[in-house]
Amino acid sequence: MKHASSALLLAVALGGCAPSAGVELLSSDDLEPALTQETMGRAGADRDPDVSKDGSLLFYASSSHDEAFSLYVKKVGSNTSTRIGTPGGDRRFPRVSPTQPRRLAYCSNEHGRWELVLADDYIGQPGKTEILSEPGTENLHPSWSPDGKKLVYCSTHSFASGEWSLRIRDLESGRTTVLEDVDGLLPEWSPVGNRIVFQRMKHRDDWLSSLWTLDYDAGEARRVTSIFSSDDWAAINPTWSPDGRKVAFATVGKSRLKAGVMNQADDVWVVAA
Repeated sequence: MKHASSALLLAVALGGCAPSAGVELLSSDDLEPALTQETMGRAGADRDPDVSKDGSLLFYASSSHDEAFSLYVKKVGSNTSTRIGTPGGDRRFPRVSPTQPRRLAYCSNEHGRWELVLADDYIGQPGKTEILSEPGTENLHPSWSPDGKKLVYCSTHSFASGEWSLRIRDLESGRTTVLEDVDGLLPEWSPVGNRIVFQRMKHRDDWLSSLWTLDYDAGEARRVTSIFSSDDWAAINPTWSPDGRKVAFATVGKSRLKAGVMNQADDVWVVAA
């Protein structure tokens, strides 16, 4: 994965034609009746939103008050936000445990490289954290297993190399498993079962990313399956529906209004998984 498109599409994913036969569009009954803006700042940026399992809290990373990104939490619908921890480098991708609502995983470059960090009690002891990732690696985008016992994330030894692997951290045993022969980015664990969706680059032509799933079984990746691919545009930032039956994702280079623009996401689609 050493093509320049790999780094470009990762940057788009971190920032923020007719469909194929496999794409299932949402009906009007599936759509929310209204949108609510949860953050109001015009300076900086608010990114990486994550909603608690009960839907009451919103976690996100923001640079609205500092040059670096800090983590915040707010009640959905509230006008006030609380910063988590003290400033120190950039902190991104906050992900709250589905089973222990005070447990928060996130990524931080406070020590130079991007590390996977776990706070067991982000409310009572936000400064008491554990680094879960291995030394000498860059690590992004954690996602919890439904039982709250494992985290999947993407890891590389060098951003410049473009070589990314998926890793599973077992929080009970403390072991980290590298999924062999599975290269990918931005993994998301299904809210039901052991399926993981991720973004994977094509190793030919324009190296456009496609969407894949795998089943995590007995420490191995099984049934690695392509669920969406296009020769004309990239698919990025996959995320599951609450029932684990569909995957929503953004496209890059698909919109006719942005023909040839490969540094911005354009449309949002849904595919059956």
